[in-house]
Amino acid sequence: MISTRLSAALLHKPITLAAFANSEPPGPERFITDLQLAARWHVHPSTIWRNAKKTPTYPQPVKLSARVTRFRLSDVERFERKEYLQSKAGER
Repeated sequence: MISTRLSAALLHKPITLAAFANSEPPGPERFITDLQLAARWHVHPSTIWRNAKKTPTYPQPVKLSARVTRFRLSDVERFERKEYLQSKAGER
């Protein structure tokens, strides 16, 4: 279900187990915009919204106020880990 571009973006940099370690102490939740997420995954922002609507496992937007919607960075990273691990399992 992962797009080719997202797969390429995730595999663009070598990922080590240290990348998945919880390197930051627990603190306030961090959020990113749809534009930041689109840039991170090298896709158009409309792709982010389309996939969020049709795929329940995709990071879901969080409405912070009447005109502010963001994505939880922890949800994005969890999704990336899951997709990365699934892609590695498919290579075997």
